[in-house]
Amino acid sequence: MQISAVTSPSGAHMVIDGRPVLNFGGSSYLGLAREKELAAAAATAAARLGGACQLPRHYGFMPEANLDVETVACDFFGVEAAMYFATGYMFGQLALAGLASDYDVAVLDEHAHYSLRDGAAVAGKSIVTFKHCDPEDLKRVLAGVVATRQRPLVATDGMFPTYGAVAPLREYKNIIDAMGAWLVVDESHAFGSIGATGQGAVEFEGVRDPRVIAGGSMAKAFCAYGGIAIGSQKAIDQLWTAPAAKGAVAGCSSGAAMTAAALRFVRQHPDVHAKLARNRATLREMLNCLGLSIIETPSPIATFERGSPTAMKAVQAALWREGIFVIYSTYVGAGPNGALRIAAFADHTERDFVRLRQALERELTVAHADA
Repeated sequence: MQISAVTSPSGAHMVIDGRPVLNFGGSSYLGLAREKELAAAAATAAARLGGACQLPRHYGFMPEANLDVETVACDFFGVEAAMYFATGYMFGQLALAGLASDYDVAVLDEHAHYSLRDGAAVAGKSIVTFKHCDPEDLKRVLAGVVATRQRPLVATDGMFPTYGAVAPLREYKNIIDAMGAWLVVDESHAFGSIGATGQGAVEFEGVRDPRVIAGGSMAKAFCAYGGIAIGSQKAIDQLWTAPAAKGAVAGCSSGAAMTAAALRFVRQHPDVHAKLARNRATLREMLNCLGLSIIETPSPIATFERGSPTAMKAVQAALWREGIFVIYSTYVGAGPNGALRIAAFADHTERDFVRLRQALERELTVAHADA
């Protein structure tokens, strides 16, 4: 595989291998990568605190920037406690291992992210799955777990990364409440991109609760670095007991400062959510007008299949030659043929969507003719 060099911040407009690219790939949903406040906060923290603190939290130490971002996250998400860590991928290991004493079986959506599966493995728990975003199948699977006198924990993505489906968390919670089970939600793609104030799928579904713990990457919508877990004080205290919390440094100081700056920026500039919502609507309307079948979701992701894998790769390659990047995805939940994934960001302009529509219309027509 040839690796291209990115020489700009990641967002709607990038420089790759020395040429300008209109980007609809990835997950920079709020389009904050060029905001000077974020880079300045990271640079200041790195100069003052260094890369990371080697004195761990369980010995009673934490860099000032890491303490600050946890305070800012509590305020932004309206929760009792927050935990900052090195990368969003660690959330599964922290949550499923930290809560290990409270459950016997991890019950996962069949399209759950790799990190949640890894978390169950680290915790030494068996895994059973239920059909994608299907409350009735979850109910069936849970009945089987309870029948064997085992305690379940339910884990799912809040917003799935490939098609942008949002998990029906309210229905899940109604099912598991009587069992006293935990609901663990990976918000990596949902943080910042859905919910009335950008708090993610837990906010969108209205399921904030002491037995619900959410977390994930701050490097996607918020364009910062590291991961955040949020919940009750009791839940976060349990996560700090996980092996990954003790065995890894707390996350780089500059990433923590950048994340805090991103959260403050979004709180001070709520218009970024309005921009993202407008661009989401524009993208979906455009693709529908082209006759493409897009699932209904509040997410900024629009994904579709069109012909064979070879045909979809050809469309991607043709757009790339025109300086437009979209993803041909074979990621979690993409299906055996893969799919073309297009994401709207807050920093896309109307002109960007016009250019995308013209190129897509042209290349999809060519692909159909070749088929």
